[in-house]
Amino acid sequence: MKDQTKNKPAAIILADAPLSSDLETIFGKQDLSSLVIAGYSVIEHILMELQDLKIQDCIVLSRRNASDVQALIGDTRRWGMNISAMNYSLSKEQVLREYKSLSQPNGLLIIEADRLRSRCIETFLNKSADSSYSLLEAKRMNESLGVTLLKANDSDFIINAMPIEISDIVLSPLRTSRDFHNANFDVVVNNFPGLEPSVQINTTIGGRQHWASRVKTKAIAKNSNSMIAKHCMVGKGALLDSVILNHDVYVERNANLSNAVVMPDAIISAERPIANAIINGDMVYQV
Repeated sequence: MKDQTKNKPAAIILADAPLSSDLETIFGKQDLSSLVIAGYSVIEHILMELQDLKIQDCIVLSRRNASDVQALIGDTRRWGMNISAMNYSLSKEQVLREYKSLSQPNGLLIIEADRLRSRCIETFLNKSADSSYSLLEAKRMNESLGVTLLKANDSDFIINAMPIEISDIVLSPLRTSRDFHNANFDVVVNNFPGLEPSVQINTTIGGRQHWASRVKTKAIAKNSNSMIAKHCMVGKGALLDSVILNHDVYVERNANLSNAVVMPDAIISAERPIANAIINGDMVYQV
């Protein structure tokens, strides 16, 4: 049987992109890679893609939040690869310049965790294999996709990357609260091919279908665009219409919630309906 782990490049994820002022108002100071989209952080979405590609070695570089990133990654056995996160601020160009000291015989894959993208790395690597160039960059109509490959080579440094065109990719810059709101629902309805929400989306409501969440049978879900993550509690008579509940959310009886993304550990009151919003902690942000 062919060993699928052979000839795979090592990966470096640049996870230090800051949030825009718009998103920082909602989520505070954190790296964009830590933003939770449909139950998984941006960096977890990337790691799931690398896991499926049988990548064996990955280094995550964060300017200031390596411990937070490591907490998101959790036990590395979950991913089936060697992963280390460290506080180390390097640009893509600096990583390329220091490549020789990394001694990776199969090349180096650099991924910028500053946006959400549908799966494209496998396509990029396959197309790169047919190129004679050593430095290649994934692009869509001259727009960088934030994925670069440096093949093993004898040159000291290569300045210009050869573009590899990948047209069928969905991309969100995650610059605004509306970008974030829309990206959550796009993942849930499979508009980002290859990306998955943290739970199976169902048209019916029941505790067993939602990872040990306690959802009353008389709660109402109006469509299949609702996602209820683990350890949520939804009271009787609550109305959920196109709602994403991240883990450990409590929804009071008779609450009315529509077109909303609820971040972990929030409490949703029944005092007034909430629509077209992001809820983080005790704050509601309209989008």
